[in-house]
Amino acid sequence: MEDYILQLIEEIRSATWIIRPPHEIWEDMDTEDEIVLEDLSFVEQFTYGTPEKICDVTTIETSKLPPPGKLTDDQKGRLSRELEMLLKHFSFVLDFPEEYPDHLKYPFIRDFWDEEHVPLSFGENHIELCDVEIEYCPFPGYCTFCQEFEEEEKNGPKYTGPPIDVDKLLDFPDLSDFL
Repeated sequence: MEDYILQLIEEIRSATWIIRPPHEIWEDMDTEDEIVLEDLSFVEQFTYGTPEKICDVTTIETSKLPPPGKLTDDQKGRLSRELEMLLKHFSFVLDFPEEYPDHLKYPFIRDFWDEEHVPLSFGENHIELCDVEIEYCPFPGYCTFCQEFEEEEKNGPKYTGPPIDVDKLLDFPDLSDFL
């Protein structure tokens, strides 16, 4: 199996040589401007983009990714790191908890390979892996987001800025001179 893993890693790395042409909405746009980048990425994803299977975008067939049960933790970890780099090349970022071990990521990445998402020309397409329900948390022991979200829903958001005088928020100047 180790020879196969090494061959697969080589194929994964070769797939990063694929450069997809940008969508036509990017013509004459400043891709160095972060605001333009974020706005047009959103437009491309939700307006003009066409969902494609990840295996088609990356050119790595799902059948080439071994089932997690046939791999050692080390092999799963190496494949996870390589596949995440490949996904990032195609502007996909799977949102794992920060300290989540690489070998535990592999089953999620393999399952993701058959999903359809819009590949972006620029920017990042963050893929949420959590439904924000504590009892169904896919990352028990590594993620506190569901718990923090539930507490905020119960107690309201925590504002840490300066005090706000609500009366002054509604204090509008007399606009009759402008009419």
